[in-house]
Amino acid sequence: MVSPPEVTCVVDVTVRRGERHPGWVQVHSSQALRGDLVAAVTTAGARAEAALWPVDEWASRLSRIADVPVPVALPPPDREVEVPLDVLLGGGEALRTHRPDVLDELVRRATPNDPARLHEQLVRLHTAMVGRLLSVVAAADTGAARAGWLSWLLFGDGWRSLTPVRRDGRPVVVLTPVRPFDLGAQVAAQVALVRGAR
Repeated sequence: MVSPPEVTCVVDVTVRRGERHPGWVQVHSSQALRGDLVAAVTTAGARAEAALWPVDEWASRLSRIADVPVPVALPPPDREVEVPLDVLLGGGEALRTHRPDVLDELVRRATPNDPARLHEQLVRLHTAMVGRLLSVVAAADTGAARAGWLSWLLFGDGWRSLTPVRRDGRPVVVLTPVRPFDLGAQVAAQVALVRGAR
C-alpha cells in the first residue's frame, strides 16, 4: 500500500493565447510531498507528464509553471493596488453585466475623495488581465485537514499576487508585483502553514 502524501499542492495556470490563436492555454499540476521527494503529474491540453524530484528542487520546478509567455494586453493597473474586497468583486460583476451606474456607485462609496483613480484601476484590473494562477496547498495530520491558497493575475507587464488583508476591520485585496521564481517561496510558506509547527 502506498503511503499518503504529507502535503499536496495543486497549481492551475490559465493564460490567454496570442492574437493569432484565440482562446486560453491551461496547465494543471498536482504535486505531492512525502519525505524528501515530490511527485507530480502535470497536464497541458492533451499532454501529460509524470515526474519525481528531490524536495530541494521544488521551488525551481514551481517557477517553471509560472514562467509563461505574456500575450499583448491592454494597459495594466498600477504596480501596487489596494481595493476593498466587496468593491473588487462588485466592480467585476458591474463590468461583466455592463452596469456602469453600479460601478460608479461602488467606487463613490469606497473613495469619495478620489473616485476617478479607483475607477480606472478597477477597469484595468478586470479588462487587462491575460492570465491567472491559483495554487492550493493542503495537509492532513491526525484527521485534521488544513489548506492555504495563492492567487496571481497576469497582466501585460507581468504577474501580480492577490493578498487578502484587513484595513480597519474591512477585507481588502492588495495586488503586488511578483516574478515566477517567487512562487516557490510563497508555496513554501503555505506548506509551513498547513503542516503547522513540528
